[in-house]
Amino acid sequence: MSAGFKYDLTPEESVEEKYDVETGRRRRGPYKLDTTNLPVGEYLPSFIPIAADLKKKTAQVAIRVAVAEAFTTGSNTTLKIKKNPFVYANMYLGNGSRGAQVNSIDKSNANYDTLTLAADFGANLKVGDVLFEASAVGGTTPKVIANSALYERKKIESGIVLVALLMRAFEIEPDKLDMPFHTKDKANMPYFQFNE
Repeated sequence: MSAGFKYDLTPEESVEEKYDVETGRRRRGPYKLDTTNLPVGEYLPSFIPIAADLKKKTAQVAIRVAVAEAFTTGSNTTLKIKKNPFVYANMYLGNGSRGAQVNSIDKSNANYDTLTLAADFGANLKVGDVLFEASAVGGTTPKVIANSALYERKKIESGIVLVALLMRAFEIEPDKLDMPFHTKDKANMPYFQFNE
């Protein structure tokens, strides 16, 4: 290295096969991504759950979180989840029978994010349980249900963001995914095969 030069380069992400790419089939045309509540400048990792409107050609990230540490109900308002840059304050999380509103997010720990909930979640949660962004505080109904997966890594811009989507994929490795799929998503995705 030459004297006087400082190299401040971020290494490229290693490409790890999350599914059998030979089985992947893309949807026709680009889809306009709804960037509401998504952090501008962040990157959406490939193969995250997407709810696509096939007629309007629009797409929305189906935000899902995985529990990082067992949660015991009973006046407990702190929930640790696996790192997820797309969780935002005032959103609702649910598991299909219970839910809670997110008051704040602490991202200071390198291994997990800590959510402060407005009230106790109302149910015990195990490590690895998947919660969805809910339409209401009760947590019974997802805000959106995925029917596709993001094909490529994509930067979130302040203007229009066009994305490519997958409509089919087999041999999906859930442990390698950056954002999990909820069972309600999987039931809505007949052409996706998860190795579980």
